[in-house]
Amino acid sequence: MLTGRRTMASVQGDLRFHWADYLIFIAVIVISGIIGLYAAIKHRRATAQELLTGNRKLPLIPVTLSLAASFMSAIFILGTPSEAYLNSTEYWLVGLGYIPAQLLTCLLFMPVFYSLELTSAYQYLELRFNRVVRVMGSLTFTIEMILYMAVATYAPALALSQVTHLSMEISILASGLVCTLYTAFGGIKAVVWTDAFQTLIILAGLLAVIIRGVDITGGWSVVMEKAKRGGRFTWKLDLDPDPFQRHTFWTLVVGGCCTALTLYAGNQALLQRYLSVRSLTRARMTILLHLPITEIFLAMTMIVGLVMYAYYEGCDPLKHGDISKPDQMLPLFVMETLSVAPGLPGLFVACVYSAALSTVSSGVNSLAAVTLEDFLKPVLEKKFQGRPPQRLLSIITVSSALLYGLVTIGLAYLAGVVGSTILQVAMSIFGMVGGPLLALLMVGLFCPCVNSWGAGVGLVCSLVISLWVGIGPIVNPQKTVSTLPPLHTLGCDVIESNVTWSNVTLLTTVHTLSTENVTTATSVSSSLGSGLATWYRLSYWHYSTLSIIVTFIVSIVVSGVTGFNKNRDIDRRTYYDIFACCRPNKEKSSEYDLKDGRSNTGYVTDSTSHTSSLNNTVSIKSYHAI
Repeated sequence: MLTGRRTMASVQGDLRFHWADYLIFIAVIVISGIIGLYAAIKHRRATAQELLTGNRKLPLIPVTLSLAASFMSAIFILGTPSEAYLNSTEYWLVGLGYIPAQLLTCLLFMPVFYSLELTSAYQYLELRFNRVVRVMGSLTFTIEMILYMAVATYAPALALSQVTHLSMEISILASGLVCTLYTAFGGIKAVVWTDAFQTLIILAGLLAVIIRGVDITGGWSVVMEKAKRGGRFTWKLDLDPDPFQRHTFWTLVVGGCCTALTLYAGNQALLQRYLSVRSLTRARMTILLHLPITEIFLAMTMIVGLVMYAYYEGCDPLKHGDISKPDQMLPLFVMETLSVAPGLPGLFVACVYSAALSTVSSGVNSLAAVTLEDFLKPVLEKKFQGRPPQRLLSIITVSSALLYGLVTIGLAYLAGVVGSTILQVAMSIFGMVGGPLLALLMVGLFCPCVNSWGAGVGLVCSLVISLWVGIGPIVNPQKTVSTLPPLHTLGCDVIESNVTWSNVTLLTTVHTLSTENVTTATSVSSSLGSGLATWYRLSYWHYSTLSIIVTFIVSIVVSGVTGFNKNRDIDRRTYYDIFACCRPNKEKSSEYDLKDGRSNTGYVTDSTSHTSSLNNTVSIKSYHAI
């Protein structure tokens, strides 16, 4: 019995949606729309604060599932299996980096943002530095999210165009409009509840692919045998500390931790979820409950990649010309394997579509929050003597959400021209743009000596360097040669040529043995380039690491040149006094303890106190950093 891939000719007629697929796909989208519409109608007179934070009364479990859905973007679903197929499951090591990233977020970042009762995380930057730095941080986040959402919108359109006759343009328009409408009018409540539903669809879609894929390839033992033979699965770890190697143990764990921090600790879309629950304890629980879900989804996508490799061993669809991009591999695999059961391809496409909707809706809602709180509200408060009409704020929130949705749709049309895989593009965006933003928050929290000049110059320098390092490889592509057994098409069309699968395996083995000199080619390739061009080979996982290092160095040096924070009081709630042990006990006393959110006079929970602190009208005990 042939357990490998069917020929393209034998499945050509099957590569289209059955009516049952359309039914399931449309049902999922309609249910998502109904949930959003219900929230919009129920809260049609909601204030801007309710649209953006849910009045901080959202339930724990839906918020946790919403975090999972935002993490499980269509980029992740389509890109991670392709990464495992092309470059092995070594990528799973990034899951180890998620653990310290999420724990650090719980212990160090979340208490500060939650206790300050912020709607926009970047309000913190004004409390710690000044309004200019706050605007700079908000602009950086806006650019980051618009770019990321464009790629996230492009991903499901890619899947739909592969498995249906629907054009890429129509797919992008449809996916963008659906989530934009229910997010704009339903607010964060619509986002959270639709995300919770969509998480279940994502889980069902991945399970269907794994179960059917393992069955059609001959069982789990066959999958593992082929994966090991092709070098796609190994217990051997590459412990090379060289940051210029694309994937090693240290690159994935350290770089993965820093990149994950850009999401969990420095991204408004996720921070807004933490701030929408009732207490700091519940906010921490959302992260702790989200952690195992993250690891499970990562493992599932890795398994999908192994199953795809076992199925396509000897007949790579990319080299055979069946697809044009690696990110189309999973949709093709689904149609070739699941089309025998009408409805399952529809479930998978609904899975990808749901992941994209959750990501874009989260981004649109967070951008609306940043636009209102960081750009427009300060101006309106001056115009209306501190009391802008709530109706006006609500209209601005809805309008800005609609605007960002339309901008995302426009930019999504350009996402397909990028040469790299969508997974690498997404991680590069978080590193190049999100890394400097995370570093800005970190110097504020952990370096009391840094002033606004140091923070602003540090952010700009970090952005310039990270963008140069990240865009350089696109303008000047670096040639790399994999040390893994190469993909080939020796086993294609085995049915027509009456070749048994055992013969194909033999051919594969012989072809693999003939490429033993690949390792040497890799070392030669890695030695190419000199001077500044060498930095173009920096692993995309270390873009965020580089950003953090640059920001800390530049911000401290510039702050020193400009006098640090002499003659300037710093709000004691906005930093950790990590050098308290070096000073007399008298100087250690503080009115505010960041660890548990208490002040000596009680909890800081009054939102009016927070607003007043931004206007410098509340007298709080401050501390001269230096």
